[in-house]
Amino acid sequence: MPDGDDATMVQARGRFLSTGTYTPIRKVGARLAADAVSERATVVARGLGLDTSVRALRSAARAHDRAAAVAWDIFRPFPLADGVADVVLDVFAPRNPAEFHRVLRPTGRLIVVRPTGRHLVELRGRLPAMVTIDPTKEQRLHRALDPFFEADVTEQVEYPVTLTRLGALDLVAMTPSARHVSHADLNDDGFLPDHVTVSVLATAYRPR
Repeated sequence: MPDGDDATMVQARGRFLSTGTYTPIRKVGARLAADAVSERATVVARGLGLDTSVRALRSAARAHDRAAAVAWDIFRPFPLADGVADVVLDVFAPRNPAEFHRVLRPTGRLIVVRPTGRHLVELRGRLPAMVTIDPTKEQRLHRALDPFFEADVTEQVEYPVTLTRLGALDLVAMTPSARHVSHADLNDDGFLPDHVTVSVLATAYRPR
């Protein structure tokens, strides 16, 4: 992705997340993670962020005093030893099941948060160029994880959100869909809804 597009995406994501709109998603992910670990646990997602975007990594590294970030392709072997993590968080992100399994302790948990077909349906209805959610996504997810993990608990989080115009623009700009949406569409107030449905599934998986 060109550096300018990357910067726009990271800035939009920072603004949108700072509004607290996704706080319920953060809370359910944190609770599932907390349920799976002891007080002395090591959490990969808080301790180490992996991304190909330098700008996103800078943001991740500033998220917590003990956070670190590494420019890394998620599909390569992770720069971590075997069995060092109690929790791996994967939120709206690509997955590498074999590496997730390798770096987790036998008692660890993988927490996967992903959108349902209703997620941002109002926005996708107005902007057909936005990336759609494959209806077979859940089946493909379980097929990919099944050799390494079994589902422990799944929770659905769904709620309505009222959007300002800036919030709607940031919501589009913070995703890869921004590359497929024209400026003319974004400048037309009629294309941007003033509310959307947030709908995700969060699952805690245990290693096989």
